[in-house]
Amino acid sequence: MLDVKEIFSDGQAITANATTVASTNVIDLGALLDHRGTALNQFGPENGSLWLHVSVKVKPDAGTGIQCELQDCATEGGTYKNTGIGLNAAIPIATLVAGYSMLRVPLMPALMRFLRILYTTTGDHTTSVGTVNAHLQWG
Repeated sequence: MLDVKEIFSDGQAITANATTVASTNVIDLGALLDHRGTALNQFGPENGSLWLHVSVKVKPDAGTGIQCELQDCATEGGTYKNTGIGLNAAIPIATLVAGYSMLRVPLMPALMRFLRILYTTTGDHTTSVGTVNAHLQWG
């Protein structure tokens, strides 16, 4: 079961033409607590205990590829910057199927308080029925 405070995208449609789309939700690490009850934005995730998972919910039927990158920012409405956690190249649409795990990595310490996912498309996804899920997961 997922906590709504840990979800970036829940069946989010990525309908863009060779451009970027931000996740529906921004996650506030200050609102998440570790096993000791300490806000994560104070110290960051410990020992890989918090994971980022991005997966395909509905296979895209248009476009040529998609990639994703975790971004962070000190303020919710500020300028988000890439964290280095993400895909270096687009995954070809032909490779994707429902349930395909595009990215599953532990979060590193020293992230800023607010997080979002930036999806980058290659090719024309404007008519695609494809959707993605992205969330944080303890483990």
